[in-house]
Amino acid sequence: MDNPKRPSRDLAAAPEHVRGLWLLADLAGKLASLDSPKLLQEEVLEHALQMFQCASGAVLLWDAESGRFRLGPAVGKVHTFRPEDVLGAEPVRTTVLGAQQPLLVPDPGRTLGSALGGWHGMAVVPIAGASSVLGLLLIGDRADGRAFTPTDTALMATLGSVVATALETHLALAAFRQEMGRRMTEAMAELTRAAAELQRLKTFNEDLFESAPVGIIVFDRDFRVTFRNSAADRLWPDDRSVIAAARRTDVARRDPDWETGLRDVIHMQRGWLAEAVTFERPGREAVRVDVTCSPLLAGKRDVIGGVLVVEDVTQRVHMQRRLEVSERLAGVGRLAAVVAHEINNPLDGIIRLVNLARRAGAEGDGPRGEKYLAEAHKGLLRLVRIVRDLLDFSRSASGSVEPMPIREILAEASQSLAAAAEKAGVRIAIDCDAALPPLRSGTLFQVVLNLMKNAIEAMPAGGRIDVRARTDAGALVIDVSDTGPGLAPEVLAHLFEPFYTLKAIGKGTGLGLVISKDLVEKQGGSVTAANRPKGGAVFTVRIPLGAV
Repeated sequence: MDNPKRPSRDLAAAPEHVRGLWLLADLAGKLASLDSPKLLQEEVLEHALQMFQCASGAVLLWDAESGRFRLGPAVGKVHTFRPEDVLGAEPVRTTVLGAQQPLLVPDPGRTLGSALGGWHGMAVVPIAGASSVLGLLLIGDRADGRAFTPTDTALMATLGSVVATALETHLALAAFRQEMGRRMTEAMAELTRAAAELQRLKTFNEDLFESAPVGIIVFDRDFRVTFRNSAADRLWPDDRSVIAAARRTDVARRDPDWETGLRDVIHMQRGWLAEAVTFERPGREAVRVDVTCSPLLAGKRDVIGGVLVVEDVTQRVHMQRRLEVSERLAGVGRLAAVVAHEINNPLDGIIRLVNLARRAGAEGDGPRGEKYLAEAHKGLLRLVRIVRDLLDFSRSASGSVEPMPIREILAEASQSLAAAAEKAGVRIAIDCDAALPPLRSGTLFQVVLNLMKNAIEAMPAGGRIDVRARTDAGALVIDVSDTGPGLAPEVLAHLFEPFYTLKAIGKGTGLGLVISKDLVEKQGGSVTAANRPKGGAVFTVRIPLGAV
């Protein structure tokens, strides 16, 4: 404060009141650019001293934290000055703090106390804000000893208002900065917490995907792989393209339309499934996997790619195969027991009849011996039929026959049974869709022939057989229905068991339906039996068109 700054105007030549206004305007401009409380107080004191040509002065500012006024910048005779010396005086409390008006004190030593006795006059100017006094400006000790004039008082009031406005602006900005700083701190803390949570979720998701026992592969709309977990590295070819990886498996052999199905995941938003796909791995055992693919959506509609899930089913497939082998062996054992029983019955009778014939021959009773031998011959013929049907059963799926139209197959089977049908008074009607694809005739011919033959034998007093061929849900369906007595519930329960027959002894072996069922099942189809609502039985043969 020893080298006060001077405004650029020629203050010396200007009238006193004009000089004061110039200094006030200069102060207002400077206060607008200051953001330091200390610099603001220093600038106010410097301009006030110039404005009123005083040698001593001080700034007192209200400190909200301590609840009292504190001494700020001071110049001149202030070595013994304390804020309480001014604030304790009644005129200051009434005029300055109460009425918020400047107070002129001609004799500070007598009015305010001996601590200010060296001052030649003093003015106490309130720095009054909108709701309270923010501070006090003390100026005085004029070198020429002149007293302050009413014009000085008006200028002091204006000075107090300008400084109050600057202080309030500064306080508002400081509060704003503090609030913004607090909010920024809170925002940064929240961002830090959010970043930590995102990292935790990212780590959790990565650990989850890496810990998953199934392979997970994410790809974009061009089928380029964007993510794959560790299980996928073990179970699925390591290619940048999902389609290229699929080509390295046997999926094409299992499904000719596999690529269309996989591309439809993106183009049609449809899932795709391939079961028991084999992936050959050099130097390692081949792996069998189930592959499921689903579209990857952004929001609810936009397809941004797909997710391929690969599950290792190698052990399950091996277990299923072992189970199938066990079931077949168990079936062979059951069939062997039934065959032994079926052969043992006529064989016991044959042995008994031969012994009787030998005894009759020893007794010289030739006619009786011939009768026994004739009965034994019938038993041998039954054994021949059983063995022949067993051979047909064992060879039921061997060999292939050139495919022929289904209508011709049905007509040929009907023609083969024409004589038996005519003798029994049975009429055979065939209804076949001409658009049906051809089928291996040997398979279907034997199946339909067995079913039609059984229907004829079930109607010895005459009736009607309807044979209808059609397609349904991707399969060839053939219904063979009759107008006979139908099938009792206990018969339906055992109809497809080996050697189960309703025919008289010696008339059938009970293997015809078993052979027919086996022929159809080896083509992935089925044979079922039921009763018609209007009477009679119906046998339904269903064979997938892929096997036709």
